[in-house]
Amino acid sequence: MPAKRIDERRGRMKSDLIPRHAAIVEAAAARIFPTTATPGATEAGALNYIQRLLAEAYPELAPLYRSGCRALERHAKRRFGKGFLRIAAPEQDAVLAEFETGRVRDFRQASDFFETLRSHTMEGVLGEPAYGGNRGLVGWRLVGFPGHQFGYADPYIGRRVDIEPVAVERPYLTEEEWRAKSR
Repeated sequence: MPAKRIDERRGRMKSDLIPRHAAIVEAAAARIFPTTATPGATEAGALNYIQRLLAEAYPELAPLYRSGCRALERHAKRRFGKGFLRIAAPEQDAVLAEFETGRVRDFRQASDFFETLRSHTMEGVLGEPAYGGNRGLVGWRLVGFPGHQFGYADPYIGRRVDIEPVAVERPYLTEEEWRAKSR
């Protein structure tokens, strides 16, 4: 990953979203993977993952997120008379559904933005916690993923694994590092 790019005047990563856009992304992610009887995108820290992704791995996607957030606001205001953060969950779902299908007349990238946001939300819920999401391993617990175990005892071969998930301290940079750790 490239080094973090810090804007010294603001004390935040350059490609971070402004607070309003971050709130819109968090609200949209919460509708894509909602909290029910189980944790959702908010509890998993999907926003943190997305902001880190935009600052470190994919800063070139930050403009898509910024224009997508502005378009979500405009579309919500046009449809419901209020911005995306002020409309109820069913109305947010309707706005997001129109983005998903690309039925947003003044934002040609609506479906691309929705697909990117949906993918990043899922990565933030289910991905390796070292990248900023899946806080407390909630996503892995939801799907029964045991994390990165360095082998399984014979009783687990071909069976559902019922052990607590484990995250790596940090992602391995090379296959050699992984092999050295697994010996």
